[in-house]
Amino acid sequence: MNISSGLGDKLAISLSALCAIHCLAAPVLLVLLPSLAGLALLDEEFHRWLIFAVIPCSILSLGLGCRQHRKLSVLFYGAVGIFLMLTLLVLGHEYLGETLERVLSLIASLLIAAAHWQNYRLCQKRESDCHCH
Repeated sequence: MNISSGLGDKLAISLSALCAIHCLAAPVLLVLLPSLAGLALLDEEFHRWLIFAVIPCSILSLGLGCRQHRKLSVLFYGAVGIFLMLTLLVLGHEYLGETLERVLSLIASLLIAAAHWQNYRLCQKRESDCHCH
């Protein structure tokens, strides 16, 4: 398996999961512990930084994987998730409302993570099928 692709997929899955956890946990933590409101981890800025980390990692690893396994559907689902994340970054809760933004963020995170999971598995399968070592 291509080191860059496998590591990139794992990193993108982890960052997408972190984004989903952030979306779910932030409102609960703010209700339970209002003193955490000033904590940078619960800020929208943290969400932006996660997105800026996920996007290049996703483009690189999904692109490398697609070159290897040639399944454009994996690239498509990842691209839809990335596009949705970028749209949310631009529109934010000002235009969508906080609830819709969170729901769409979760959907985007799941799309990206699923694309990377499939990419990782296809790359592993392709390498195990190759007897050219």
